[in-house]
Amino acid sequence: MKKIITTIALLSVLGTLAVSCQKETISEPTAIMAEDSAIYRVSYTVDGITYNLTLIGDDAWQDFVKRMIALAEQGHRVTFRNENSSSQAASAKEVITYTTTSHDDAYEWAEKKGKEGYDVTIEYNERTGKYTCTAIK
Repeated sequence: MKKIITTIALLSVLGTLAVSCQKETISEPTAIMAEDSAIYRVSYTVDGITYNLTLIGDDAWQDFVKRMIALAEQGHRVTFRNENSSSQAASAKEVITYTTTSHDDAYEWAEKKGKEGYDVTIEYNERTGKYTCTAIK
């Protein structure tokens, strides 16, 4: 019985050594996900105080514009600019003003003009219920 236990123990040790000494390259497939999310570098002011922000993805951009509309509805004057799209040309400024009483229309207009590289200013008059949106490029 002693010989059987010794033989099994010796074979186990030799088997372990044989496996551990083999040179085997283990290659696991690397999962790299390419994300097509847009990155927005945004500069914005609320009542004259400037902030900078980096947003990743269109959903974050849309949430940001909704937040700007909400701040305007609370009586703040907000201006924002998508730094990625804004042009630095020193030419005559193009000014577009849009007035509406619709929250959704103001949001859609501001979101579109912001993506196009305009400096967008949003003001809301609570008494009249009008949004005055101005885009400058």
